[in-house]
Amino acid sequence: MRLTLIIATLALLASCTPTQRAPEVATPAALPAPRPTDTSDPAEVLILGDSQISFGAGQAYRAFFGNLAASCAGLPRPFATARAMAIGVRSSALHHWTTKDPRARGVICDVDEKFGVNAGSYGVTSPGLSYVQIGADAAYPFCPADRPSLSAVFDAPGFDPDLVILGFLGNATQRWQSASTARADWQAAEQQIPAGTACIAMTTIPSFEAGENQRRSAAQTNIAQAVNASGRCAFVPGFTPATLAEFEGNTSHFRTNADGAVTDPRHPTASSAATFVALQTPAFCAAISQVLRP
Repeated sequence: MRLTLIIATLALLASCTPTQRAPEVATPAALPAPRPTDTSDPAEVLILGDSQISFGAGQAYRAFFGNLAASCAGLPRPFATARAMAIGVRSSALHHWTTKDPRARGVICDVDEKFGVNAGSYGVTSPGLSYVQIGADAAYPFCPADRPSLSAVFDAPGFDPDLVILGFLGNATQRWQSASTARADWQAAEQQIPAGTACIAMTTIPSFEAGENQRRSAAQTNIAQAVNASGRCAFVPGFTPATLAEFEGNTSHFRTNADGAVTDPRHPTASSAATFVALQTPAFCAAISQVLRP
């Protein structure tokens, strides 16, 4: 059964409320992240995120970050020809990756009882599968008993990213209404990223619903403040005036039924994710250059 069809049947339309446009989010002028050696070997870029990657955005992110020479000028050669991988876990938020608590970590590690898989994966070898089960598939050994999954990613065979991109928001919307919780979640994440790995935090594609985007914009403000205050990684806001104007209320970017009603307001289609990446290209390129700056 295709998971893309399943998610469409499960999604519920939330009622619209007046929206507040996302504020412009500043990023720090310089970051101290180390760079990989500038050799002819391609760098490795790993994008970790939630179900938006599984249900549309994974291919768009992989295509962009795997061909940076076409969009971003002046990058070191390894990044211009990077190997890009994208993994999105259903219903996951950043804190699910960074905790050792079995209940919270179960979102990443427990076998999905209904579907048997919990992640969409792009650019990682796993017998030709697009949908996999983290914690059960041998290609994704991210669930050792003694430490959080994010920490385990960097020790897993086949994963040695020079740049990691953490793309989350929707499933942490309520948590990140609290600035202190957003700060604690980010501190836990950055402590698990190795010192030699450059990093970017980004928030996800706006939804169809105005009210939901209003809440997510507030959450973005808090996580942006946390990331920028630490100075460890660059931050790219997914909720901007341009992206909200493009996605909010625009049925062409979302799955619809025969009557034209949006059936999945939280997961833009694959082609629409490519539109988001195109809008975000200047911000992505600036963030990459920022974290790779000597």
